[in-house]
Amino acid sequence: MELQSDTPLTLQPLPGAPPRSPPRRYPDGGGGDRISALPDDVLLQVLVRLRCARASALTSSVSRRWRGLWRHLFELSFREIALDAVNAALQQVVCPSLSRLEIEIPEEHRIMDPARVSALLHAAARLAPADLVIDVWGHCKDRDFPIEIPCFERAASIKLRVVNLYLTLPAADIEFPLLERLSVAGCRFDNMAELISRCPHLRVLEVCGCWGLDTVKIHSPSIEELVLDNNGSLSNLDIVAPVLEQFRLQATMGRDFNVLFSAPMVQSLWWWCSCEQRNVGIGEVWYLRSLDLWTEESAYILQLNIDFSTHMPVDHDLIQQIAQLPQFSVLKIYLAAYGHVFGAPVLDLLATYTGILRLKVVIRNLERTQECPPYCLCDASRPYWRSQSIPLLFLEEIEIDGFEGTSHEVDFLKLLFRCATLMKRMTVRLSRKVFPSDGGYEEMRKIFEAYASVECFVYGSSGRVVDI
Repeated sequence: MELQSDTPLTLQPLPGAPPRSPPRRYPDGGGGDRISALPDDVLLQVLVRLRCARASALTSSVSRRWRGLWRHLFELSFREIALDAVNAALQQVVCPSLSRLEIEIPEEHRIMDPARVSALLHAAARLAPADLVIDVWGHCKDRDFPIEIPCFERAASIKLRVVNLYLTLPAADIEFPLLERLSVAGCRFDNMAELISRCPHLRVLEVCGCWGLDTVKIHSPSIEELVLDNNGSLSNLDIVAPVLEQFRLQATMGRDFNVLFSAPMVQSLWWWCSCEQRNVGIGEVWYLRSLDLWTEESAYILQLNIDFSTHMPVDHDLIQQIAQLPQFSVLKIYLAAYGHVFGAPVLDLLATYTGILRLKVVIRNLERTQECPPYCLCDASRPYWRSQSIPLLFLEEIEIDGFEGTSHEVDFLKLLFRCATLMKRMTVRLSRKVFPSDGGYEEMRKIFEAYASVECFVYGSSGRVVDI
């Protein structure tokens, strides 16, 4: 925060400061030390623009007139200064309440025990900063040793990067009445619901690289921007925020992942959730690898990365999981099919979300992929999907990427044309394995001719348009 030139600042005489001496005159008739002769409040405006407590203190070597002035600054920034020197400096600060306090311990002194970090936080609280930034590191062995955050009654913004440490809230009756922005990174930080209840005016919350957040519950009438980057697994996400406008989430889905999301005013949203448990899927052999959800031009876009495997036990239904998400209008499915039949799982997704406007299916096969063996689970359990029909009345644009022209892919193409009766545009991007002389290519061309009202485009593997 910069000090405006018209900001009044009245100081008491500095304790221990020498009496002012008259300006020194020079033989050439020039003026004296005009800068040092300026009033204290003007000198402090000069020092605050240095944005460095060390540099401010070193001005005493220029003139004794500057000695001790840094102690009266209302903005203090300690960067690349050892903790002992920072503590000694904080004890000398005269200003009873700071507008900003920034402490960044240098890398060679960062590994600190919890007791010293706790003492530093309490020393900072004594100065009642309105804007607080602290960057320290602890030892991995102290990850479960709790450090209580002191009360910062005047703080409107707090940014704590306390790596490898465990932060807890103060006593139950203590609130952060003025806090509007909170950023916490690199530490264990749990009990999110309790934190939110103690910050009645919180507008921005960032929790990045933290662990211990198995459950995130945020019910807030004031929060407008939310960033959650969880290092551990997340089992429960419960967001009720009527004025939330921006939400960014990066997490690993826990084994029992549940979502409750209510934010009618959200304008910018981005979620990325990996499913390392590999226990969420469709049917017996298709499982979810990751899920992306974001907003683009006021529309929700859902992207699913789905793999084929007969070795992953699926005990949670993907359709039930994504039913908890906001209503999306664009669906992108990336299939690691490895030559297996994928019509049934994609049809199940489309049957559940018949209101989508655009669909993209990307087929990923290995170079040496061969067709799956007879009676493979990918098709034997649902062979009738080819004859099914579902109403996709809103689906207008479809793109298929990696089309190889196999019989089941041709059947899938027929299914889409049959169900999406109001389709306007179909785009097919061919695999390198497809040639115009192939039977699958000829079948695709005949389908396009049968639906002449649909704009159909075909691209080769090089990206060039292929004449059909």
